[in-house]
Parts: sequence; C-alpha cells; structure tokens
Amino acid sequence: MKSKKLVLVVDDDLNLRKTLADILRFKGYESVTAANGAQAIAAVQRDSFSLALIDLILPDIPGLEVMARVKAVSPLTEVIILTGHASMDTAISATGQGAFAYLLKPYQMDDLLEKIGHAVERMQAREEILRLASFPRLLPSPAIELAPSGDVTYLNPAAEKLFPDLKAMGSAHPLLQNGSGEVIAMLWLDKQPGEHVREAKVGQATYELHISYVQEVGLIRIYVLDITQRKQSEEEIYHLATTDSLTGIANRRQFSRILLGEMDRARRYGTPMSLVMYDIDHFKRVNDTYGHDVGDHVLQTLTSLVKEHIRVNDVVARWGGEEFMLLMPQSDLEAATNAAEKLRLAVAEHHFTTCDQITVSFGVATFEPQDDLNSLLKRVDDALYRAKDHGRNRVESM
Repeated sequence: MKSKKLVLVVDDDLNLRKTLADILRFKGYESVTAANGAQAIAAVQRDSFSLALIDLILPDIPGLEVMARVKAVSPLTEVIILTGHASMDTAISATGQGAFAYLLKPYQMDDLLEKIGHAVERMQAREEILRLASFPRLLPSPAIELAPSGDVTYLNPAAEKLFPDLKAMGSAHPLLQNGSGEVIAMLWLDKQPGEHVREAKVGQATYELHISYVQEVGLIRIYVLDITQRKQSEEEIYHLATTDSLTGIANRRQFSRILLGEMDRARRYGTPMSLVMYDIDHFKRVNDTYGHDVGDHVLQTLTSLVKEHIRVNDVVARWGGEEFMLLMPQSDLEAATNAAEKLRLAVAEHHFTTCDQITVSFGVATFEPQDDLNSLLKRVDDALYRAKDHGRNRVESM
C-alpha cells in the first residue's frame, strides 16, 4: 500500500504558499506549509512527506541547506527547488545535491504539477522497494537476482515485462554492463552486505540500479527504478547553464571553463593554443535598419558559417551581444591568424539573405606560459580593438 501523498511547501511568500496548497488539494495531494527553514525541518520531524517544494531563498536558512536537512531526516523525501533569483550554476548544484528537479519562477503550473507527479511516483516506488524487499514478486518495479555464474536466476513480473531479453543475455545485457557490471563483480569477490547504487542506460531510458549481495541465499539482488524523467530534467538544466539560447553554441560561462582547462593543458605539455575574438562590424546598424529579428538571424547564420570552417576540436562560443570567441587548441599564432583570415573572407563573401552582406573583425592571441585568464583575454581583446581601429573587416594578432 502506497503512503499518503503529503507535500511540504516551504516559501516565505504567504500568498504563494496558500495558492500552492489550494492547487495541491484540488489535485488530490495533502499539504503542509512552512514559512521558513526552521518550520520546514520541524514539519519533517513530525510527518512523513513524499515531496518538499522548497524556495531557494528563505529568511533564516538557505534552501539548499534546508534540503540537506530534510534529506538527513527523511532520505526518501523528494525535493523540488523553486526560485526566481538564481543562476544555472545553482540549479546544477541543487540537482547534484539530490533535488529531483529545479524550477525558475515564474513557472508554468502544469510543469510544476507534472514534476510533482513524477517525484511522488519515484518516492513511492523507492518506498515500495524497501517495504517489499523480501517479496520481490510483489514489487511494481523490476527486481532481478543473479547467480555467481552471471546467469539471471530470477526476474519478477515487472522485470520480465520491461526486459524480455534479460534472462537470455544475462550479464551481457546493457542493464548489467559498465559501472553495474563492476559493482556486481566486486560483490561476488567481497560477499559483503550493503547497497550500491549505479545508473544504466538501455535504449532511450535511464535506470537506477540498487545492487546488493544477499548473504542468506548467496546471490545478488537488483532493484531497478526508471529515472529517465529526472535525467532529462538534469540534462535540460545543464544545457541551459552552458549554452547560448540563440545560437546553440557555448555561452560565456561554459567557454571560460573550457578555456581554463585548455590553458592548464597547454602549460603542462608545452603545446600551442590560440584564442580568436571576433565581432560583427556595425552590427547596431543591422538592428536599427532591419530590426532585431533580422539581427538574430544574422548571428545564427554567422555561427553556422563559422562552424562549417573550423576544426572538430575547436570551440566556438558567444561571448556577449555580437562578440564571439574561438578557441583553437594545437594552433600557434600563425596558424590561428591564417584560420581567422579564412573565416573573415568566408563571412565577407557570404550572402546573408536578410541583409545582403556583413563583415567581421578578428583579434588573435596565442597562449604564453605566464598567462592567466585575464592576461590572455586582455591581449585578444586588444587585438580585436586594433582591428576595429584600423578600419574593420581585418585580422590583427598579438
């Protein structure tokens, strides 16, 4: 029997708490509200919650700390973080610390209710695993047992339905490969109790495997949870955090991370690395003359054009506005300057359907062992400024 669907709403906004509580009640959930972190923690100590909706910014305790304390008291309780004042770095941190999902205010109520439904279902499935661990046949989620030979000795009905080829394939099945296979091999060697959690991808689905050695019968038992929805949410958050929404290339934050890593690699191994900064000449005229929709199309077309002319291991990013960066590993100043000149010609010769023709100015700088991030960025920025100052539609290097 599944536990009651009790949801904890933690937010210092009284109207929002009341609105969420009313909607949850209408959708068949029971709810308890808390105006701050202390009240939330006290509520978790009194009641068993399927889910907690926690605002990131609370008057007494940060939302992520409240989540950690909730999880410490009730590990099975799922958490959805809600906020209108956070970076995507915080979103990634929240999911990395155990949040089921993360929503930015103002959110669509349908999106929130969908995530609430998935979170409650996941919590109840995990609760069922614990409650029915001795009766795997009754579990709604797949349960699997393995013999020392690697053969699958038992599949409950849910496992048979979801993985019809598992018994025939045994340990060669994708579900039991990679990280899961390593854990299984270790458990056969150690034969020690304790649960190990691993993830496995089968087709388009992602599963969380709870793997343990059952000493009483000398076999390995695996309980399987479908976490595809959660992984998709995590991937969406990561994509938003690292990608420019207009052009689909790396954003400034992600590019800076990649650049720092390549600088460390170039310094460690003594290999060349160059940086190219470029922007569209007189881009304001494009927006003023044709409108911002045309300006956006130009930025997208330029991005596609550049990607067609660079190497696979080069990294292009939108630095801001009409400014872009191009990281060129294994390229010295001469090679990067030549590559930038080819890009300049390709852009100048390209017919942009919405505004005929544009030109681009380029600055090029190569990494020196004494460089830090600021010094390298300053040199490439100075080179671009010089290209602009000397007439635009040209390449300057430093």
